[in-house]
Amino acid sequence: MQKQKPILTINNKTEQYRTKFEEINKILITLLDTPIIKTMHIGSTSIDGALTSGIIDILVVVKSLHAMTTLDEKRLNLQNFYRLHHPYQKKCVYAQFSNLQSLTEVVRLHIVEEDSKKLNQYLSGQSILIEQIQAFNQYKKALNHEISVKEYENKKSEWFKRKLSV
Repeated sequence: MQKQKPILTINNKTEQYRTKFEEINKILITLLDTPIIKTMHIGSTSIDGALTSGIIDILVVVKSLHAMTTLDEKRLNLQNFYRLHHPYQKKCVYAQFSNLQSLTEVVRLHIVEEDSKKLNQYLSGQSILIEQIQAFNQYKKALNHEISVKEYENKKSEWFKRKLSV
């Protein structure tokens, strides 16, 4: 199987991405017994002119990650969201795919606890992204795009960690 490579384009579809975010937000907020407090459209699909892979990132704030077990697999799976099992620290991540053969992500839910350090990191990261979008675009352009999607995601995370630690 050939490794997937990130395909980046300049975001000129912010309104379309926002509409899709609002549709997903409505689904999430209306789930039975939802522990969700609020959601926020984050990442490059939320910013005009950002270089993006087209994955809609949604920050989902809950009272506790433990409460996610009630919402977890069944209800999100019924909405075609699947949990990504990685050693994430203090968050859960779910993805929605264009199809289950290529596993190309179209939406990613980043689920964090309210009043947590992780939530503050996401909010600070979004502010940095908005303020430094040109620098982030240049960084992404400079990456070797023969790398895998996983390597690409790791490089993006490194950029944010450097900016957040300043």
